[in-house]
Amino acid sequence: MELEKICMLTEYSCEKPNGSIMRAKWQYETLQKSGFKNISLIDNFSKHSKKPNNCLFHAQQHSGKFLEKKSYISDLHGIAHEEMWHKSFSNLLPTWKKFGFRIKSNAIKKLENKIWTNSLHLICASDMIYEKVKNIQSATIVRNAVNVNEYPSTQCNDLRVAVVGPFLPGTQNYEALELLHYCVKNSPTIHFDFIGDVSDDFKNTLNFSNVNFMGRVKNYVQSLSSCNVLLSPYPPHSHIIASKTKMLEAGACQMAVITSESGGLGFPDDLLLIGKSKKDFIEKLEYLKDEKARNSLGKNLRSEILKNYNTETETIKLLKLYNEFLPQIP
Repeated sequence: MELEKICMLTEYSCEKPNGSIMRAKWQYETLQKSGFKNISLIDNFSKHSKKPNNCLFHAQQHSGKFLEKKSYISDLHGIAHEEMWHKSFSNLLPTWKKFGFRIKSNAIKKLENKIWTNSLHLICASDMIYEKVKNIQSATIVRNAVNVNEYPSTQCNDLRVAVVGPFLPGTQNYEALELLHYCVKNSPTIHFDFIGDVSDDFKNTLNFSNVNFMGRVKNYVQSLSSCNVLLSPYPPHSHIIASKTKMLEAGACQMAVITSESGGLGFPDDLLLIGKSKKDFIEKLEYLKDEKARNSLGKNLRSEILKNYNTETETIKLLKLYNEFLPQIP
């Protein structure tokens, strides 16, 4: 393997889209497009993976656990032990499972603190993550970002709602099944496009005439921008993860976004529509039948993303960190 100055690592597969791999991919691809070629990306990274020598590792999420002390910068997409702890209070879980989540949360907390302490520096995907770890290790905020120029503005005139998956057991979208069922059933005149892999039980539960399951699409951006609203609820335990990429992508397409209170954390209050109850989500969907309201929200959200969530600005931060810490690697 040819040695690179920077080696980016992720435990996830580049072939299976999720929030973690999307963050790694936009960083890697944007760095290369900006002219920084001395970087490689290794996915499916584990303790058995071959590790290059004489390079600075950019370790995504928990992949630093496989590396030697002070050989890597750790990239925090979220704080897993806090998310696990908050999840344990869900009323939908049996008592034994809540107890299991709390035990697991304590184990993950020890692991995360070890990873952060052993790293050279922390890259935080949001301001909230930064506030949680700034006293543990030196840190820099590098937000989730998109290249707005790669996302066409929606040309859809009639209200059409996108819901982005995957919709598989264990995912946040799957946990939102009850809410999504309520929204679809009580909005028979509104069309919903579900984009992403879906389980049979999820699909059967939402077997309504106003629902179209598109599966995993080849041209995601085109499919997304064929709608003009993104419906993206998040459970309360997702409060500490970074800005959600699917919401940034929809905003880049000048789409309006409806989300939950935890999904809206980190964004200015007036850029998203926040649903606080099932009926509230329906009211927000009805409100967006107004084309002027949709267009206004979409334009304002796109402007915010262009200003504060664009890949060019965030990549500059990464390059600065690489230049600072590369000399510390033998």
